[in-house]
Amino acid sequence: MSDFVKAAKVAEIPEGSFKSVEVDFERIVIVHTADGFFALADECTHDGEPISTGSLKKNELICSRHGARFDVRNGEVTRAPAIVPLDKHEVKVEGDDIFVKLAE
Repeated sequence: MSDFVKAAKVAEIPEGSFKSVEVDFERIVIVHTADGFFALADECTHDGEPISTGSLKKNELICSRHGARFDVRNGEVTRAPAIVPLDKHEVKVEGDDIFVKLAE
């Protein structure tokens, strides 16, 4: 079972932005929206492009390659061509630190 791992500092990811990090040898994108911090697999399920090369619009991450969109709150696809959701990981903030627990 995976434990929480320190992944970033709160100040590194202002609201409305995101950052790609590596947690236990997996690429993760941490997103900060008005709804809080979220962590998702940093790989578009449509073609493998790092989702962190794309953009953020409110609560949607948009893939830079083909425009697939994902809801950062749950990883669900909100626009094709992707049909498979992104893996979502648990996040907690303690003080100035962001911790991520990889999904099993």
